[in-house]
Amino acid sequence: MNAFLVDIGGTWTRFRSGSNVERVATPSKLRHPQKSSDVLARELVLLLAGRVPTDTDAHVSLGAAYDPETDIAYGSGPLWGTGRHDIPFRRLLERQRPDVRWTVTNDVTAGLAHFTKMYARPADRQVMYVTISSGIALRTAHLPSRRIHVNAEGLQGEVGHLPATSTAIEAVRGLTCECGGVGHIAAIAAGPAIPHVAEKLGIDSYNQPRASEDGAPTEMDERLLRVIIEPIANLIRTACVLQPHIDLIGIGGGVPSGIGTRYKHELYRQLSAAQSYVDSQSNEGPRLHLVSSDQVCPETGAALMAQGYLENVK
Repeated sequence: MNAFLVDIGGTWTRFRSGSNVERVATPSKLRHPQKSSDVLARELVLLLAGRVPTDTDAHVSLGAAYDPETDIAYGSGPLWGTGRHDIPFRRLLERQRPDVRWTVTNDVTAGLAHFTKMYARPADRQVMYVTISSGIALRTAHLPSRRIHVNAEGLQGEVGHLPATSTAIEAVRGLTCECGGVGHIAAIAAGPAIPHVAEKLGIDSYNQPRASEDGAPTEMDERLLRVIIEPIANLIRTACVLQPHIDLIGIGGGVPSGIGTRYKHELYRQLSAAQSYVDSQSNEGPRLHLVSSDQVCPETGAALMAQGYLENVK
């Protein structure tokens, strides 16, 4: 029996069954800012319930801070807006469609699982995966034990809501995040933030003639590119300093995928710039891959997590 796979993002929801893939607009705060979080969560449940076949296994990658052990989705600025919501997402699905065997996984955890499956080597110790789309987060797995270490609420790497390390002008550093906070990494580097950053930089000609699915332009001003990548480069630097056993890093999501080669080159340029004596002058360091949505699929990773490929450990 083929499993039914779902990836829920703040902009789009992707359904996959075998070789068939369908993408539909997500009922989210990004698309419907006037609707309440309760209404949006209900509409999202109905969207999934209306498409999943009868009597099947459905594995869901959810773009929200989520604890699979307690089945609590704590929040998602792109999906439900500011604040904490504590939505029992899997139970809502089960009540709506009790004939379906549901599993729900955080989308970054799911992305990490598929990225690890596709790119890790037997000798790798730690693998980190960062997603940059309508939101920003990362996960790290210890490969010898196949474990993802999480806190008491089942979370790890909700870095999009940390203060951004940025040398941009104050107007950029003071931008408001989708979660309601000010100066967060996601307020500068996530897809929905890019038009606001461009405005604060005074880039009048900014437009999106060819945009990725998460709203990131495929062509942009060099200044804008430097500013939106700087918090990500500094985040990666910090992670590698704190955890020197990271051997492999994946960068995915609609922003780097949509911008493409220019994003990759600018990220590499910033990471290779020596900032102090602690920066290695050798070529040693984590292998870094920028991956597209065709190369790493969170919905496939959700199925891997359901099979026990990696384990969340509190």
